Amino acid sequence: MQFDNGENESHALRGSIDVAKLDAFRDAFTSIEPMASGTIDDRLDPRELRLTIPYGVGDAEETTFTVRWTTVGDYNIHYSDTSERNLRWDIHPHEFSTPSDDRHFHPPPDASNVDTNVEGSCIEANRIDLVARAVHLLWRQAIDENALDSINAGTNPP
Repeated sequence: MQFDNGENESHALRGSIDVAKLDAFRDAFTSIEPMASGTIDDRLDPRELRLTIPYGVGDAEETTFTVRWTTVGDYNIHYSDTSERNLRWDIHPHEFSTPSDDRHFHPPPDASNVDTNVEGSCIEANRIDLVARAVHLLWRQAIDENALDSINAGTNPP
């Protein structure tokens, strides 16, 4: 199965992007990561929140979290950095062979959409503030480990 930037019906978020939820995610994340700054692309017709941090894992000089969160609770949190690494935590319907529920993770280095590479997400929470804290905690642990190898290995985050 191939993913085509959210346009593939079997791997797309349901519902409109919710600007209030993007605000809540930004506020929760920046309250625990003061160097992060976040902007929403369009307040009237939002597509995403983009959080940037002027440092990252290993030799990354900058980290970006691009967040899309819908009115029905589906989300996509895409990590990228200046070392050209990508990964994603998602919750929305999909046709991957695993996991059996909507929560899934697209691993680094390229946020692969190959069926055999997608795995279950370690983030079990669905409250916006808890998901923001979990993402932050997992990212901070990756900074401490100087690698993204275990970024989806958290247990009961945050």
